[in-house]
Amino acid sequence: MTDASAAPLRGGAVGSVTAALAVAAHGMAGGGWPDGTALTLLVVVSIGIGAMTAVPRRSTVLLPALMGGQLLAHVALSLGNMPGMLHSHSLLPSTAMIAFHAAASVVAAMLIAAAERLYGPITSIVRAVLALLTPLPDGSAVGRVRFSVAMPSVHGTALDWVISRRGPPMLRL
Repeated sequence: MTDASAAPLRGGAVGSVTAALAVAAHGMAGGGWPDGTALTLLVVVSIGIGAMTAVPRRSTVLLPALMGGQLLAHVALSLGNMPGMLHSHSLLPSTAMIAFHAAASVVAAMLIAAAERLYGPITSIVRAVLALLTPLPDGSAVGRVRFSVAMPSVHGTALDWVISRRGPPMLRL
């Protein structure tokens, strides 16, 4: 990894890609689309996998994290769909489902690794263009800025008795 600031972006990408590809691969292999419970479990799994990969370190953990995320996402989708699991789908994935989950993980790992490698050059180009468009001040105008806040005086007005003088009000007869 070339830039440590890309680590949170990698974590977000891994988490969201884990959820999206798990739903797509699961549905393509005949596992069905998630309902509320399965979707909730999938969000928890995706946030966990994303948080685990959002630390600054080498990208060698990317493919194992995505594969593990696909496995945990499959379990979450299977457990969330208990009626479908009883009729046509089991907790153990079929060969087609393993192939779809594995292919999705490999493609996602390649895309995230490519985006991670391009993050540094792209952001440096964006910074250079923005520096040309909005130059920083040169620092030659050094000095102090003076300002004062003028408080209006109420002496001699009808509201003179409202201003407290750090004590109880005087009795006026």
